[in-house]
Amino acid sequence: MPSVDFDLEYTYPDDSTGGIVLSVELEAEGSVRLLAHVDTGAANCLFRSDYADLLGLTLADGVPMRFSAAGGGVIEAYGHTITIKVLGQAVSSLVYFTDHPQFRRNVLGRQGWLHHFKLGLIVYDAKLYLGTRGP
Repeated sequence: MPSVDFDLEYTYPDDSTGGIVLSVELEAEGSVRLLAHVDTGAANCLFRSDYADLLGLTLADGVPMRFSAAGGGVIEAYGHTITIKVLGQAVSSLVYFTDHPQFRRNVLGRQGWLHHFKLGLIVYDAKLYLGTRGP
């Protein structure tokens, strides 16, 4: 039978938001704490632009990227390399910030966060397992 080893187990709040929400610290010139949703379907990490301001970043100085919005339309965003700390694990990654008025949910996506780790979920127990990638 296959097995996977993880470094930590976390019980996430199982509430009416329906999402897996984690406390995140972003670091660049400054640092900020926020809540973000784990989204295995999201290609990238995407955060609101006010956090870029708090980090000392100039939004439009980043790498431009266009994302398709779930309800249609396009979200313009800008990529910056920062440090992301989640559950005691810190990684340096290119993440995106947007000032799109309809974007309200910070997202931890595949590129930028998930691709750094092994991830396990047991949704009915509200358990998240995280491990560093092996060689």
